Amino acid sequence: MQINSFSTQETITRKKDYDKIIERDRGKLLMSQFKLRDAGVPVIILVSGGQTSGYTRVMNLLNEWMDTRFIQTHVHRPDSDEEADRPYFWKYWRQFPAAGSTGLFLGGWYTQPFLERLHGKCDLSCFRKRITGIKEMEQLLAVDGALIVKIWLHLDYNQKQQNKEEATNNRPESTWQVTMDDWQGDFTYDKKMELVSELTESTHKPHAPWFKVDATDANTCDVSVMHLLTKVFEEHLQRGSSDTSAVNGTPLPEVTQKPLDRIDLKVKLKRSLYKEKMAGFWESIYVKAWQAHQRKQSVVIVLEGSDAAGKGGSIRRLIHCLDARLYQVIQIAAPTKEEKSRHYLWRFWMQIPRAGFLTIYDRSWYGRVLVERVENFATEEEWKRAYAEINHFEKQLTESGIIVLKFWLQISKKEQMKRFKKREKTDYKQYKLTDEDWRNRKKWDEYADAVNDMVAYTDTDYAPWHLVSAEDKKNARVSLLEAVETALAAHEPESEPVPVAEPLPESEAGLESSG
Repeated sequence: MQINSFSTQETITRKKDYDKIIERDRGKLLMSQFKLRDAGVPVIILVSGGQTSGYTRVMNLLNEWMDTRFIQTHVHRPDSDEEADRPYFWKYWRQFPAAGSTGLFLGGWYTQPFLERLHGKCDLSCFRKRITGIKEMEQLLAVDGALIVKIWLHLDYNQKQQNKEEATNNRPESTWQVTMDDWQGDFTYDKKMELVSELTESTHKPHAPWFKVDATDANTCDVSVMHLLTKVFEEHLQRGSSDTSAVNGTPLPEVTQKPLDRIDLKVKLKRSLYKEKMAGFWESIYVKAWQAHQRKQSVVIVLEGSDAAGKGGSIRRLIHCLDARLYQVIQIAAPTKEEKSRHYLWRFWMQIPRAGFLTIYDRSWYGRVLVERVENFATEEEWKRAYAEINHFEKQLTESGIIVLKFWLQISKKEQMKRFKKREKTDYKQYKLTDEDWRNRKKWDEYADAVNDMVAYTDTDYAPWHLVSAEDKKNARVSLLEAVETALAAHEPESEPVPVAEPLPESEAGLESSG
């Protein structure tokens, strides 16, 4: 799909014409920004373009014309150590604006794939996989209410060369590339523009459009960008949302085979065998976790399950097998005000571990299709599309090398009541039993339907579900630890030395506890 070209209808021949138009129209842009803020719309503006196209000037002007109290500007830079240790999109999720705010991106998530492909560091398969990830991410943001507008500042070859000779951009050769261009590389203009066209046209969607603005004349370019944004802002306000008409709305297939029916709740484990296995896990998992740390292999472990199914006890047994310096446990509660102002996956992206560390989630992003579905905290449209969004999220994690392990711990309704009664009578366990637990119990069948759908729609090759019979706590704990041990062993090189637990460097010690 060919991207849109946009140019102001104004004729600008003198600086006086430019000044007059800016003075007359900049207020319209500002007022549109305020309306979007009042409407709680997160705005994402991405500016890119060829070398010497004037993108730095345009970014500065946008900050001047709009209210900078509600804008954060982000310039593409080489990854920091912290960013390199996490999935590619992690740093951009950190930067995406909250409801009512604007994120202004120079280059953004398009720059690195473009340059890597241009320099031969990424083959065609890798490049197109990155494009797919970009399209999925932008769709996910747009259907959640974000306004996305992407601007390419275009120069033809002759103008580009003239600007380069005149050094209009004043960019030192030693600086990093901030947009889809290259300062020192020996690449032809045609080769670059061919790649630009493939990238922009394949990611040009109604909900995340590209606009090409002629950057030959600086004054006309600036006014065009101002008028373009004003137009897009006003259209969004009139429509009330992004144009997601082209987003695939294929109905979910009916779940006919219930995954929970496959769980044998009669399974029990003898105490002698339980003790033997647990003793073996302590050394095996401890060593394997340190080996994973040394090869910078991250692990994300998700624990979901029926109320009182023993998630807390299973987590305690797991962390007993780990070095406290290598993991953090995240207990998920209701989202904060800050978290509610962003996409529901934002807070989980923020907690992704650095390379070589483990994060254990006690409850997780699956709350979207469980409690938020059953308790009507999310609309039917929101929780139904969440299955694909979650699969996309987990795919991004696994493609970056993270091991994702997901567990559902299941008990019977009768066993749950037995455990609830025991908690009522045990002083140090009474805090675990809440009014919410009793309310959830009344909706047992509704939660069962939600769990069956969740497993059916999100059980993938790259992040499969482990359905655990937790009627017997010993069996649940051993099943979980066996799966963790197996996953760590599956990613070991053929020959790997047993690590010695040396103190972590000061730059890493305590890093995970700070998030």
